[in-house]
Amino acid sequence: MMAATIQNIVKMPVAIRFALADRRARVWGAATFLIGLGFYLLVLPATDTGGAIGLVSLRFLTLGEVGLALIMATLLGLTTALGIYGLRQGAPATSGKTILGAIVAIVPTLLCCSPILPLGIAAIASVLPAAGTLGLPIQGFIATHEAWIYAIAIAFMAWGFYANARRALYCAC
Repeated sequence: MMAATIQNIVKMPVAIRFALADRRARVWGAATFLIGLGFYLLVLPATDTGGAIGLVSLRFLTLGEVGLALIMATLLGLTTALGIYGLRQGAPATSGKTILGAIVAIVPTLLCCSPILPLGIAAIASVLPAAGTLGLPIQGFIATHEAWIYAIAIAFMAWGFYANARRALYCAC
């Protein structure tokens, strides 16, 4: 099992080459990369902007956040290209591991320092008054473990990338 996984990982550049040779997959992959990069560059610094998301965020970008945005946007773009290639070759659609990774990647910045989490807890507490008395330090947990949450997001995205690369190799045979 491990040998087959390593063989598939070694063959990933071949799968990427197949996908990028297809014009439609290349266009969709590039568009997803650019949109994802712009989105991540605006969202990742939200921790430093007090939850504000927008062009103001660009002033607070760190080199690490730019690197993180590039990694996640690249994985998202390549996975999209591989997915489009696979669909065009007749492969069935797979589960949304990459989409899950993309969502997990934006959760820490949206919940850590923005009003979304307190408003959500207030909404739950208005329906279930006992929920408001729990006093769970969710925002503190997210702020403390933000790096691990991003690592998990990238792992999900890499898992989706791997699955789509395997599917692209299968379709190319």
